[in-house]
Amino acid sequence: MEKLCPLLLNISKKCVIICLGVWGIKKIIIKGKYMTKLYYLLLMALFGCLGPVVRAIGLPSVVTACLRAWISSLTLMGYMAATKHKVSKEEIKGYLKPMIVCGVLLFGDWFGLFMSYQYTTIATATVCYYIVPILVLIGSLIILKEKFKIRHLICAVIAFAGMFFVSGVAPDGFGATDIRGPLFALLGAVSYAGVVLINKKKPEGDPMVRTTIQLFVAALFTTPYVCLTTDFSELSFTWKTVGLLLLLGVAMTAVTYIWYFSLILKIPSRTVAIFSYADPIVAVLISVFFMAEPMGLYGIIGTVMIIGAAIVSEI
Repeated sequence: MEKLCPLLLNISKKCVIICLGVWGIKKIIIKGKYMTKLYYLLLMALFGCLGPVVRAIGLPSVVTACLRAWISSLTLMGYMAATKHKVSKEEIKGYLKPMIVCGVLLFGDWFGLFMSYQYTTIATATVCYYIVPILVLIGSLIILKEKFKIRHLICAVIAFAGMFFVSGVAPDGFGATDIRGPLFALLGAVSYAGVVLINKKKPEGDPMVRTTIQLFVAALFTTPYVCLTTDFSELSFTWKTVGLLLLLGVAMTAVTYIWYFSLILKIPSRTVAIFSYADPIVAVLISVFFMAEPMGLYGIIGTVMIIGAAIVSEI
């Protein structure tokens, strides 16, 4: 944990330098739609930095997930109040029930992902978690009755085979000797796939309002569980912990969601889908090159299989 603080500071400095460089490029060369795509790519890269931040916080996974939900939902509420964002009560009534279910699933998503960080490498957790597009594809075929092509089925098989390599079941994977890590990541993936499928089936309403409701429900649902299962006397809140929690809840959840909703309206859906894979790629790079976590040949093969299959399924 002590080694992570200088590491995160170093990464933060590099991120500032990169952002300044991007700003400079914008002023000199890039304009219009190309800059929008670059912003979205940077946003996905920021999501890829989630693992080191969660691990550095050092709190139990369920506590981190709960605080993230409260901080992000209250921040979004504050943003909507400050910008006088219109909220229709009648409209909310039409999709409130599915959004409550999504909020509960969102807790399962974060809990599973954060727990996986405790039992395996960040690379393994993130890559296993990114089976989500394939799960959504399967769910869309079964639940939403969407049409599919043979290549979609082939991509699903390849992605699940890739999980075998990455999970550590195969020797010389990512060094993941504890199978609980990949299993918790899979729990998070299944939960988030459920969130996506419900939102696809009930797409009505303002995306920002829907997201705020889901985050707030996740916070309400998580709080009693945290109170009943957590020994608060063992928790330690330092200034570093508080700062990282604010970074996670405000910058890496609320602000990024606001940014996300504004950007996806300006770029094609296919670009949104493909650029999203910057997240696991960045996570793998951070895990291997910055945190010196092990990565073997089978880990590389599995990563290529999962991310490659997911990208091909979107093309």
